[in-house]
Amino acid sequence: VSTQSTGVRKVRYLLVERTTPVCALLYLAGLGGLALFADVRVNQNTFVSENALLPGYVITKYQNQGMAAALEMKFSKLTTARQRKEFIFDEFTKLGLEVYNQNFTATKPLSNEKISGDNVYAVYRAPKTASAEAIIFSTSLREGQGNHAVPLMISVAQLISRQTIWAKDIIFLVSEHDEYGMGAWLSGYHDTPSPLISGAPILTHSGAIQAALHLNLPYYNFDTLRMQVEGVNGQLPDIDLVVLVRQICRREHMQLLLRESSHDPGDFVGNLQGLYANMAWQAAGKVPSPHSLYHPYNIHAVGISTERGTRRNRYSWQHLGRFSESVLRSINNLEEQFHTAYYFYLLPCIERFVCLSVYMIPCGLILASPAARILGLWLSCGTVRVTDESSIFHNDRAVETIDCIYPFVHGILFAIANEAVSLLYTSETILPVLGLSQLAVILSLALFTQRPDWRLHQAFTLLLFVLSVAFLSMLNISLTIFYAVPTTLAFLLQSPVES
Repeated sequence: VSTQSTGVRKVRYLLVERTTPVCALLYLAGLGGLALFADVRVNQNTFVSENALLPGYVITKYQNQGMAAALEMKFSKLTTARQRKEFIFDEFTKLGLEVYNQNFTATKPLSNEKISGDNVYAVYRAPKTASAEAIIFSTSLREGQGNHAVPLMISVAQLISRQTIWAKDIIFLVSEHDEYGMGAWLSGYHDTPSPLISGAPILTHSGAIQAALHLNLPYYNFDTLRMQVEGVNGQLPDIDLVVLVRQICRREHMQLLLRESSHDPGDFVGNLQGLYANMAWQAAGKVPSPHSLYHPYNIHAVGISTERGTRRNRYSWQHLGRFSESVLRSINNLEEQFHTAYYFYLLPCIERFVCLSVYMIPCGLILASPAARILGLWLSCGTVRVTDESSIFHNDRAVETIDCIYPFVHGILFAIANEAVSLLYTSETILPVLGLSQLAVILSLALFTQRPDWRLHQAFTLLLFVLSVAFLSMLNISLTIFYAVPTTLAFLLQSPVES
C-alpha cells in the first residue's frame, strides 16, 4: 500500500507540478515519431497479400501498336468534341461491344456555372460468367491534344473482344469534363442522385465493380509513368493494387514514380519529403485525378499518367498496351474482392509503406499531451483554494489573439477547399467535426478567461478538443495530424497568469 501511495504521489506530482514538461515531451515524441517513418527500420517493404493476383506472371498478347498509331492519326484530325465522341462510339460498335451515351449537366460549386457533356461507355461481357463482377478501364476526354488514352483503349478493347479468358466484364468508359463526367456516370450506375449533377440513367449494368484503371496520357512517347493513389477525403485503394502496378512496371522495365522525383528507398530525406507529400494529399481531401471518385463507391482505383523527361521516346504504344493488359488480366484473376491487404497506409516512396497500426502511435502521443494537461488541471482543482474573489486570471494577449484568429481562418479555408475541389464527394461529417474542434478553442478563451475556477473550464475544453480530434482521426488520419499539431501547440502555449 505504501509503495502504491508513493507511486500515486509521484504521478500526481508530475501531472500537477510538472505538467508543461510532460506535455511538451509527449508532443515532441509524437512529432519525432512522424519523422521516424522515413527510416527504413520503421517502415517496411510493400508486398502482395492476395496471391491470386499473380502480378507479372501473365503472358501478354498485345500486338496492336500499329492499330493504336493509326487510330491516333484519325483521332487527332477531329476538331470538335462531338466528332470525337462519335468516333469513339463507332469504333467500339465495330468491335461488337454494347455501346451507350450518357448526357449530363453539372453545376460548379462556387461559380454556379453550368456545364454539360456526354459520356461514352462500352461493355464487354465475360463469356464464362453471368456479369457478376466487372472491371473499369477509363479515361477522360479533354479539349485539344493529349487524348492518347482513347486510341490505346480502343486497341486494348479490340484485343479483349477476341479473347475468351475473361471472368469479369470490362467496362470501357470515356468521360467528358474530367471529374464531372466521371461523377455523373458513377452516380447513375449506382443510383445515387447528386444535387450538383443530373445525368441520364445508365442503360446497361454489369456486376459489382471490383477495381478501376484510369489513364491520362498527354504523351504516347514517354519515359516515365506516374501513379496517383490518393482519393477524396484521403481514401486509398487496397495496397495490393498499388503493388500490382509497381511490379508490372518493373516486369516491363518501365519507370514508375509516385512523387515529383524518384529517390532511393533508403534515402531518409527523400522518404521524409515523400511522406509529407502523401500526408498532404490525404489531408487536403481534394480530387487529384478523376480516379479518386471511385473510392467513395468502394471501388479500388489508381490513376496513371505519362510524362516526358530527359530521355524522350523511350516507351510507346506497345509498352502502354502490355501494361494495360497485364493490369486488367491480374485483376481478372481475383476470386473475390480486395480484402487481405491494407486500406490505410502512408507511402514514403513507391517501394516502402507505413501501416495504420504504426501510424496511430504518433497521433496518440500528440493527443496524449492535452490529455495529460486535463488530468493535471483536474487534480489541481482540489488543491487550489480561492481566498480572494477578486483574484482573476487572464491569458497572454499574444497567445489569445493567435487562438482567436486561427480557428476562424482554418475553418473558412477548409470550407472553401471542400466546396471548391470535392464536388460534394467530400464526407459531410468532416466539417461538423472540425467545427466542434473550433468550438473547443473558442470555449477555452470564453470560459476560463477572467474566472477563478479557470482550471475546471480549461479541463472541460481540452477534453472536448481531444474527443473531437480522436473522432476526426477515424475519418482522415492525415487531416487529424495536420489539424492537431498546430492546435495542440496553441493549447500548450496558453498559460493563465495572475492579473
